[in-house]
Amino acid sequence: MIPRKHRSAISLFAPVLAAAALFPHIIQAAEPGPSGSLFRSAFGDGLEKDYGIKVHGWAQAGWIYNDNGSDDVSKQAFFNNDEGFNLNQFALAIEKTPKGNVVGRVGPFPGPMPQEADWGFNVTALYGKDARFFKTYGFDEDLGVNRSADANDENFNIAQAYLDFYLPVLGGSNLMLGVFHTPLENEIGFALGSPAPADFYSHTYSFMHGPAKHTGALYSFKLPQEESGSMLGFELGLVQGWNNMQDPNGDPDLIANLRWRSADFRTWVDWENIYGNGAGDSFAECACGSPIPAGTRDEDLTRYASYLTVSHVLDERNRVAVEFNYGQQEDAAFAAFANKGNAHWYGTDVNWYHRLGDNLMWNSRAEWFYTDAPVHVVMANIDPQTGIPDPSWGSFYGFTTNLAWTPVPNVRLRPELRYDIHSGNGRDAFGDGREDSQLVGSFDITVFF
Repeated sequence: MIPRKHRSAISLFAPVLAAAALFPHIIQAAEPGPSGSLFRSAFGDGLEKDYGIKVHGWAQAGWIYNDNGSDDVSKQAFFNNDEGFNLNQFALAIEKTPKGNVVGRVGPFPGPMPQEADWGFNVTALYGKDARFFKTYGFDEDLGVNRSADANDENFNIAQAYLDFYLPVLGGSNLMLGVFHTPLENEIGFALGSPAPADFYSHTYSFMHGPAKHTGALYSFKLPQEESGSMLGFELGLVQGWNNMQDPNGDPDLIANLRWRSADFRTWVDWENIYGNGAGDSFAECACGSPIPAGTRDEDLTRYASYLTVSHVLDERNRVAVEFNYGQQEDAAFAAFANKGNAHWYGTDVNWYHRLGDNLMWNSRAEWFYTDAPVHVVMANIDPQTGIPDPSWGSFYGFTTNLAWTPVPNVRLRPELRYDIHSGNGRDAFGDGREDSQLVGSFDITVFF
């Protein structure tokens, strides 16, 4: 059991961590949450209670519109290309979470180190328009439903498939092996089905420019500590690049992360890094692999991305998070449009989460993102008929606010407004290249079962 002061801090991180679902051995919930409720009602709770195996899922759909007279709601909407209705995700997962004081991609938790090793697994299948961005080259990109889909159609993938081990060494350790969501980035760097439980319907430019998933190994450990002291954890990973199971250049990427937690668990600091060869791992024919094309498989072109996130619980109703990000790609494919060989991108976003009531959150975010040359395939604005790029680059500003209402535990309703400005070179980023700003309104519904 962990002290009550830690529990109150964890409760404010719950929208990010879904802690009651992820850590049943840490938080003693009086009743099971909405996650897994459909399976429990149909087959009972024996599988979950006796073996720790949960079968659960979610469905997310949204409506999205803009103010520029076109159907184009990119770039900031990211997962959505067109106005109107989108079936974003229909997901089904079966998982077993090992009992421990360290969770891969999340970090160390307070309390004594469990002395028994444990193991678990996660298999998550995903269908919808968002699935297009979570395909893994060499794994699920060549399924029939994906081969016949165009840019506005639903895709299907196995978003995650990994084994998960807890080991009572150092101050507690976790080892993940398989295909898993990335441990990088403020918006996705945690062990959740993603992005449906995320705090915003739209996403940051830094999220867009990072990897979504990896294939390989991730080892997380907690340093031994004095009881009731601050916590320090590290992660080391060796993976097949960005969004690949088969990396054509043959060079593995290195992940190295540091995670610090204050003694009262109110302040989290996460410094996350990935370094490797970015050549030849982007595939236009399946819209998969890395979103940052560079060179051919026989080259050695450095790619590096880094994220520093500081999150702090101000009081029982307010939490803030600030992310700083930086990335670079040697000899980026589209950098020549800016008369450059190498491309760099960096920025920051500030997030505020305010609990208005037990079932109502008000979330707001401001971001600035800069790229000195076009680098991302979405920013390249490639004409689907001719294949000719017409890229945008420079500074991008985004302001987002929403209300997330949970009228019943299984349903979340979320209206959101977002305003973006592009100040830079190349074509205008919005409205099919005719507008340098855009207001987007959306409303999404997520059902957890």
